[in-house]
Amino acid sequence: MARIPGKKPGPPGSAGGFTLLEMVVAVFVLAIMMSVVAPHVMGVGKRAEAVACEQNQRDIRAALDEYNLLYHRYPTGNTEEQLQALVDAQLLDSIPREPAGGHYQLDTTGNAAVVNCDVHGVLGNS
Repeated sequence: MARIPGKKPGPPGSAGGFTLLEMVVAVFVLAIMMSVVAPHVMGVGKRAEAVACEQNQRDIRAALDEYNLLYHRYPTGNTEEQLQALVDAQLLDSIPREPAGGHYQLDTTGNAAVVNCDVHGVLGNS
């Protein structure tokens, strides 16, 4: 058996390894790290959905404003018909889907168009 420099030889037949105390300390350190990191990781999906929803609302609002500039009115009908009119006018590539599974509502009464999401509310309309 070769001798490792700087290591004291143990009793014959004993294998080197970690002590129980070293294992407990390692598990404790990992548990502390997980308790610090886990809350930040858990909310990432919801924040990503809100950001995607906000961007969709901005895109719809911009398409509505451009439609109004081209045709001097907003598209008529319910929300699906209005979104389809934006797609037909080639102002949107496709009808945006709300990332959390909700739906968008368009309010084009008055001088301004308001895009609302039934999950995240009104975002990105400023």
